[in-house]
Amino acid sequence: MAIAWVLRKGLITSALIGASQASQVRECAAAIENREFSSAELVEIDKYARDMNINLWNASSENSGSA
Repeated sequence: MAIAWVLRKGLITSALIGASQASQVRECAAAIENREFSSAELVEIDKYARDMNINLWNASSENSGSA
């Protein structure tokens, strides 16, 4: 469900997965078959998934000043 949620709007074109078995890769790949969520499902997901205004493209403060 998490992979389908990430890919649902088409703004993100790929999602990284962690798999140690071929069956896990197949399960993750199957997420693209249904990326539709009902309004009720999205409301429930949004209770836990928040953007929090994090700028993923901003340089990390841990890397400041390093060459």
